[in-house]
Amino acid sequence: MAKVRSKKVEVLEYQVNIAYDPRDGIYVARVPELENCHTHGVSAEEALANAKEAIELWIETAKEKRIPIPEPTSRKKFSGKFVVRTPEELHASLAQEAMRRGKSMNELAVELLSEGVEESGMMAVEPRYDKLSREP
Repeated sequence: MAKVRSKKVEVLEYQVNIAYDPRDGIYVARVPELENCHTHGVSAEEALANAKEAIELWIETAKEKRIPIPEPTSRKKFSGKFVVRTPEELHASLAQEAMRRGKSMNELAVELLSEGVEESGMMAVEPRYDKLSREP
């Protein structure tokens, strides 16, 4: 059986996604880091308040049942590196476009990902090239 972490976890450290459900006329709050942790409210504020309570109850239940409590993503350190597998045609197109723009593939990929993330509304991201390799 897995050990239960005894570290104090602050509920506000977990990500809460709130979306309006027009069919039911409510705001649904989901906590993606905690399996099946979700709630709702008649307003976004109420959904958030209910989410805080749902997180507390989820953690309390996990401790009682000796279920490991995941570390909030907000505490994790990210290296800035990940591997993306692409079709050969896309890889070739990216390499050609990077060369055309006088950039490395890393620089182009960061630029395009940043634009996509910003357009999607996930968050505003400024591309940072200072730590990237110049190799394609």
